Amino acid sequence: AKESARFAVDIKENARELGNQIASLGGLDDTPLLNKKTAYSSQNDLVSVEYIGDLSDLQNEGDIPTLELEVQALADSQINLGKFVPSDEEISLPEDTYSFDIGINGMNYEFQFNIHSGETNRNIQDRLARLFNSSNIGLNVNVVEGENGTSALKIVSDETGLRDGEVSTFTVTDENTSKTSGVVSYLGLDYIMRNASNAKFTINGEAHEAHSNNFTIGKLYEV
Repeated sequence: AKESARFAVDIKENARELGNQIASLGGLDDTPLLNKKTAYSSQNDLVSVEYIGDLSDLQNEGDIPTLELEVQALADSQINLGKFVPSDEEISLPEDTYSFDIGINGMNYEFQFNIHSGETNRNIQDRLARLFNSSNIGLNVNVVEGENGTSALKIVSDETGLRDGEVSTFTVTDENTSKTSGVVSYLGLDYIMRNASNAKFTINGEAHEAHSNNFTIGKLYEV
């Protein structure tokens, strides 16, 4: 479900009132506290904002922008969910050395592993999860439990969103791999349960997208 939040960034604070508040908390010194700008979000549990600009770059108060940002959708990561197979049953693939390829961030990685006689589906799933996670290529993998003693591999990308020209964050194939193929189809590693998607929002009514949920606006705000 799409989450939405609406907040206004208003940095035209009343300097005198703010000064009185600061003074009541400990007094004013020579530090130009009132020359620092502030930002706020009306729904800070969903959207937070921090001013990162420099007041000295502005000529007068009229140059201080007031922005209204409305979020229609947050950026999501890609999730591949494999087939649920009986955990304790012996794997149906013959004993051999297998491999498959992962394409991510413009790079291609080959993963190789052995299947031995008598190993169960869960043995292989656990081994592949460790292999993925130790590779540090930007994927988080774990074994999820299903009904009636079944289990599947869940692969989640660390990155969210899609850059220009991308149709997926990562791919899993064994069509042209160097060792024996078949594990991708057997475990369903290539099934995309959820495609990655960009954050969608408007700034003062103008539509924008970002592949991350953390972005900056005009070198002034970090959202």
